[in-house]
This record gives sequence, C-alpha cells and structure tokens, in this order.
Amino acid sequence: MRGLYEDRAAQQYAEPAPLPNPRVDRKFARICELVRAQLPCESFLDAGCGDGRYLRALDSELPERIAGVDISERILQTAHAAIPRAELRQGNLEALPFDDASFDLVLCTQVVEHVLDAAAGVAEVVRVLHGGGRLVISTDNERNVVTRVLNAPRTGAVRMLRLRGTRGRVESPATPYTRTSFRALLEGSGLVVSLLETFRFQLMWPLGGTPAQRLLNRVDAALPTHGVGDIVVAVARKP
Repeated sequence: MRGLYEDRAAQQYAEPAPLPNPRVDRKFARICELVRAQLPCESFLDAGCGDGRYLRALDSELPERIAGVDISERILQTAHAAIPRAELRQGNLEALPFDDASFDLVLCTQVVEHVLDAAAGVAEVVRVLHGGGRLVISTDNERNVVTRVLNAPRTGAVRMLRLRGTRGRVESPATPYTRTSFRALLEGSGLVVSLLETFRFQLMWPLGGTPAQRLLNRVDAALPTHGVGDIVVAVARKP
C-alpha cells in the first residue's frame, strides 16, 4: 500500500503546485471554509496532509504549532518545500506518530476511505485530540448520484473505447460511505457530530471545463442540505 502512494506522489505531486482555485475546486473551498469556522485553535494537525495545500492555504490563520502526517515520504518532501514551518511526519492514520491529546483541531480530508481499518483510524484521531477538541473530516459519498448522471456519457464512452487507465495515473482504492454509515463510524469512536452534509458535483475530464464547473459549484452552494454530493463531510467534537 505504501509503495502505491509513493508512486502516486512521485507522479502527481513531485513539486509544490499553485493552490487550487476555490471558485473551481469546490472541495478545496468548502474544506477551508469549515476549518476556518473552527478557528482559532492552539494546535492544528492535518492528518493525511498530502502536498500540504490546506496548511499553506490556512497558514496565516493557523497557530504557531501546525503539523501534518502522510503515509508517503515523497509527498512530505513536497509539503516541506511548500510550508517549511510545519512539523511533518510520516505515518498512517491507524498509527499517528503523536502523543495523546496533542491537538485541539484536526483536519482529515479524503483519507479514511483509503485506510485498511477505518475505525482504528478514527480512534487514532480521537486519541490525539484534546478533550473538547474538534475534527473536520471528509470522505467519498457512496450516493453521489448527480455526478454519476452528469458523467454517464463520458463513462459509457470510456468503457466502450476501453480507455480506462490509458492516462497512466495511479489511482488509490477507496471505500465510499453514506451519511448514515459515516455518522456511525464517527459516533462509534465517541465523537459528537455537530454537522454532517454532502457537497460538490463534479464534471470529469474532459467535460470539466471551468465555466461549467463554476456553474455547478454555484448551484451546489445555493442548494439546501442534500445527500447526493460527491463528498460527505462532518464536524465533530471529542467530549
């Protein structure tokens, strides 16, 4: 598993890239918004920090102690180049390399669906949180029906022309959740969930042109709470 992530990091994250445009990247925009709503804090961990994009984007608003952990040594090199002040360590979600009660705010976005033992991963996040500490966590939504319908013509063409995998990108295996199963995962570790929602509709390449995606983002942001977005996100507290 670690080898897969090292290959992916070398292929896709070899150098720091410009931060995503929040007008186009709805996930990036919404996750930043939810983290900002939990600030200020005294210590912050990005559990599954990847190339450090959220640490970079929120840097001026975060406390003196900021940390990140990722399974890939190679991607941590990219993160360090992007944000040298961060305390970066290699590790996986099921065995975080930090002491108990080390942080009062943790971000864990698009990680738990990839780990072998999701319950153990969430339990580790709870362990490193202070009492009263907060978690912003997101994962894939199993019921992303809008995106599947929007991309059905592309999906059919890719299947018919046998083009899957021809772009050479390393893909990570993932297990999606429903809102119900995600809440159960979090509450099973003793967390108190204060927000649970789905968001984002995504057009896949080559359909995902900027004007179309921006329109979808505006539609999503204007809708009341729904259960059919690509991503399910929660804000939770450790009692």
